[in-house]
Amino acid sequence: MKNQILLDDALLLVEQNFYFLHLGEFFGTLSKKEKLVNKNLNIKRNFNKSQSYSFNPDIIKELLSDAKIVKTEEITLFEYFVEFNAFRGICMAMVEALRLESPFKNFMQMRLGKQLEDFFDIVSFVRNVLSHNIHAQNMLSEKDFAGTLKRIRRRQRETNIFFDFLYMRDLPEIKPPDMSYGFVCNIDFESLKEGMPFLDIISHWELMMLSELCFNLVITFKMHNENSV
Repeated sequence: MKNQILLDDALLLVEQNFYFLHLGEFFGTLSKKEKLVNKNLNIKRNFNKSQSYSFNPDIIKELLSDAKIVKTEEITLFEYFVEFNAFRGICMAMVEALRLESPFKNFMQMRLGKQLEDFFDIVSFVRNVLSHNIHAQNMLSEKDFAGTLKRIRRRQRETNIFFDFLYMRDLPEIKPPDMSYGFVCNIDFESLKEGMPFLDIISHWELMMLSELCFNLVITFKMHNENSV
């Protein structure tokens, strides 16, 4: 019963973070295109009859003004925090879900097969980097990958991970936009060094695709569960 509650919470967090990513991207794009600085920026959050908190309109105005001068294809501070907090939340929740012996783990084993270990190593790596990192450039720390590398070696697996996911082959329930929709993620854990830029190891696009895959796997698992009832 306890494991089921933990699993439900973890899977829900994957979904919620993916929704947050989408809505955050919408507002990020909106802030670049619309003159939001002309809106009423006095925002108050009421907690109860005697407690409230007022947000600083000057800070909001500054961030909105910065967004207007950023090119559409460039990332704003708001978008950065939305995306990387969502990536971290999704991967953190997925790691917790896969640590539980559950029908979800059985489903993942069935769908990913031999690639499940590689998938787990990748989401663990992303979770570690984005949970530990305090650098604006997201530089690697040894603790981000040392534990994963030890686990790979202990299980006598290949340290150069090559995760290849194709929706039409591996998750056809999620109707992809085209036959070749999917992604490849290659990380050589043996070659990782402290101070390496995180986005040189796994690209921004791969993080988006990995997050989407986590969400789609959860949705497909729940869909199968509902159909079996």
